[in-house]
Amino acid sequence: MEEKNYEVNKKYDEKILINVLKNFDKSGEYVVEPGRNEIKKFEIDIKNNLEKQNNKNENFETKKMINIKKFKQKDFITNFFYRFKGSKAKRSYEYAKKLLEYKIKTPEPIAYFDDFVNENNKKNSYYISEELKYDFTCREVFWPEDIERDKAEQGENYKISEETERMLAKVEKNREKIIRQFAKFSFDLHESGVEFEDYSPGNVLIKDKSGNYEFYLVDLNRMKFEVKLNLDKRMKNVSRMMEDEKIARIFANEYAKYCKQREEMVFRYLRYYIRKHKSYVYFKDITRPVRNVFKKKK
Repeated sequence: MEEKNYEVNKKYDEKILINVLKNFDKSGEYVVEPGRNEIKKFEIDIKNNLEKQNNKNENFETKKMINIKKFKQKDFITNFFYRFKGSKAKRSYEYAKKLLEYKIKTPEPIAYFDDFVNENNKKNSYYISEELKYDFTCREVFWPEDIERDKAEQGENYKISEETERMLAKVEKNREKIIRQFAKFSFDLHESGVEFEDYSPGNVLIKDKSGNYEFYLVDLNRMKFEVKLNLDKRMKNVSRMMEDEKIARIFANEYAKYCKQREEMVFRYLRYYIRKHKSYVYFKDITRPVRNVFKKKK
């Protein structure tokens, strides 16, 4: 019996989603600039879904924005290993459902499709989730130096919208409060036995609920569940989130309250892995020209 290579949330119309996928390459709007993978947003009609659910509320929206992530085509070796652990699309969908079971927030998973053949007769895998309206990400919270660097590099050419300016001002004003709430979120995540292997600034979306912050995880295809995490592993897991040691000190101070460890010990572990990751990134940067030469030869 052939294994099913897709799954659709019962709340959504499979035919509508398939039609969107068929037109992925020539429609939709990019969420971020296309790179190794592509993410686009689309508007779909969910009127039929509401009727099936006998939802007669006239105020209900009949349109919904969704995000579709198209994963790059797999080579033979990758395809072989995916037969055992599942594709990135499948894992993203299944891990999202599991996170919600754990009461950990992530955009609603809608579907995944493996080896979907588009109009150009090419096979790709896709993960579909709801479009989440968020206020900012952990990048704006934990990496204020990036903004200052952009200002310095662009000088008079540095321009941002009034909306972005207001958002950055609000983050600046409430930075410590957000960091402390994020430390509690991280502790709860670790206590649940969840190890998010891509726990980095761009993969945590934040909604501001009048000063109470909600954290949503995205880019989910590398996760482990039911893992016992000691302090060393916990700080290693969160170390890619920040680099500024003053910010790390605030995080450690708050995390220590919940894990019942001395603040200095939490900070030492965190600082060690921050510096280790920083050295790794520096090494990759200085060796990139050499590595690019070898890639071209291949």
